[in-house]
Amino acid sequence: MKIGSKILTGAAATLILALVGHAATGEKFISGLEQKAQTELAARGLDGASVSLGRDPLSRGAILGGAVTDEVKQDALNVVMAIPGISGASWQAGEAVETAEGTAASVSTAADKDRVAKCQADVDKIIETKGISFRSGSAYLSLETKQILDQLSAALQACAGLSITVEGHTDDNGDSEVNLIMSQERADRIKAGLVERGIPEALITAKAFGSTQPLVTGSDAAADAQNRRIAIRIAAASSPSQIDAKAPQQSSSMPLLLENLLLLLVTFAIGLAIGWFIWGRNDKNY
Repeated sequence: MKIGSKILTGAAATLILALVGHAATGEKFISGLEQKAQTELAARGLDGASVSLGRDPLSRGAILGGAVTDEVKQDALNVVMAIPGISGASWQAGEAVETAEGTAASVSTAADKDRVAKCQADVDKIIETKGISFRSGSAYLSLETKQILDQLSAALQACAGLSITVEGHTDDNGDSEVNLIMSQERADRIKAGLVERGIPEALITAKAFGSTQPLVTGSDAAADAQNRRIAIRIAAASSPSQIDAKAPQQSSSMPLLLENLLLLLVTFAIGLAIGWFIWGRNDKNY
């Protein structure tokens, strides 16, 4: 057998041995990652969440499940993504849980709705009592407005994990497009003020309405002052886009076999190179 054939045979044997190794150890490796992830979740007090890794085909991508709040979901994703060897994590889509009566219930429970309602009521009370208004044609935050932001941020601390929409509104004086731009700037200023006071930016959306939703009718100074305002809406952060905004929900997770095949190709090439270096370069028949 010529040296070239010997090199190819050796490299092919290495490839076959590696494939056998994958078949023998791949399942054990995935099971170990899965157990490590579940142990880490339990250690963080997140044992209401479950985690599983792909088996057909074997994959390092984790799928999480469990009847938990959105805040716990995000914490669980963060914990699992931090585990070495996990290539991606996502929450099981369209999950439902069984209630005591055996009927399917949404992960968004009545308790979650009550929490949203309470947070909204707390925010509304501050705004109705104090009010956030602006001078005509201005997005300037006065000292009084900054003090209101202090109160709002304190109230919103209890709303962790819920989405916050800051709505900017203007009076109907002037050009509607200019009003829309101004209302966006006002909403952006309020959002920035909340972020400065410790509210996670990923949970806050600033939205402009211009003069399209007046609070009161009329064009006098009093009506204009009331319509130049900020409204804040609270909702459950249950959509995938809101969870994604807080942390990567899923990253690329190719099957473990494909990962190993790519590694095997590299191994095959290295085997050829080593074989040529040891035997081939000095062989006259090569």
